[in-house]
Amino acid sequence: MNNLTITKSKFIFFSFSFLGLIAAICSSYVLPKKYFSDALTIIHNPWNLKGVVGGFQLSIFFYSITGMRWMPFSLVALIQYPILIYILTKIGIPSNFDKVKVNNLLMYASFFVIGIFISMQTKEFITFIFCAILVKLIKNKNKEYVFRNRIIICLMILLYSYIFREYYYLVLILSIFISILSYCNLKLNSFLIVIYGLIMIILISCGHNMVKHGYLSDKTRTELNERRLDDPKIKEESRSAIIPPLPTNTWYGDAVSIIYGFMVVNIPITSIFSTSPQVSLFSIWQLTLFFCLSLKFDQILKVKKNNNIRWAYYITFSFFIVQGLFEPDLGSSIRHKAGIFPLIYFILFYDDKEK
Repeated sequence: MNNLTITKSKFIFFSFSFLGLIAAICSSYVLPKKYFSDALTIIHNPWNLKGVVGGFQLSIFFYSITGMRWMPFSLVALIQYPILIYILTKIGIPSNFDKVKVNNLLMYASFFVIGIFISMQTKEFITFIFCAILVKLIKNKNKEYVFRNRIIICLMILLYSYIFREYYYLVLILSIFISILSYCNLKLNSFLIVIYGLIMIILISCGHNMVKHGYLSDKTRTELNERRLDDPKIKEESRSAIIPPLPTNTWYGDAVSIIYGFMVVNIPITSIFSTSPQVSLFSIWQLTLFFCLSLKFDQILKVKKNNNIRWAYYITFSFFIVQGLFEPDLGSSIRHKAGIFPLIYFILFYDDKEK
């Protein structure tokens, strides 16, 4: 009977979930076409992609075998969104979710973010499920499996990088790097970890240029945005494109591009004053989210425990840092964060004191 009791927290959780579902179903009728560019690629496969290795390749395969590839967006939303909410309930509904707190307000808004950006055929739905599996391993408190699960987490990210998204190689490298730093006798906080992480990414990019003649931000964000801005059909839709202040074909221009990209997608202070209302709202959500997660990261760094809880922070902040390297625009950065939301949700509501 206790499982059937609807507390205030559960009522608020499922009420906002329902509103998010309505937003997800209606999104295809009100959002501009640019929000569905990846979905249309998955549906029509204009490049005739084959196999299962690659972001679009695996997505096309997944949506084909599930039968959702050719479904209308509203029906896909009706199927996918409840699955995402179910995953969040398995991670856990906070007992004080009905209280007016910053974390709760962030989550109230996040129901709509998830609904808007994962309401169609999208790679982020697969990423969401993958991150939920990582959270399952991270939550395991059995001391006998701490090291084993840590190895499994790393191997899973490695496999995911090979099959689905190559930039997760960098997420894995940074996660291991941050883990090593945490074992050193350093007074770490989230600010220092971000600084060390950005330096590491810049060094990796310089190493890439020495081996393959090309800086990473130049090969990812810059080349993509140049193609988009040269195409008159999508130029108008690229108003939120991230354009670095310096050319990215030099080491210092690449370094500035990475730092600038990180700031734009994680601490978008200037975007709050955008003339576009949706950009302003997303920027406020993103800025508040980043600072809340940073404060919680600072708290957990002070707690010396031999468990894998920290790995949720390592992976999440590594992802934030890597976003500074490849994100082409603000909309893409929010969509990609929706994909890793199981990790974000877990961090937001994990209590390291464990009452």
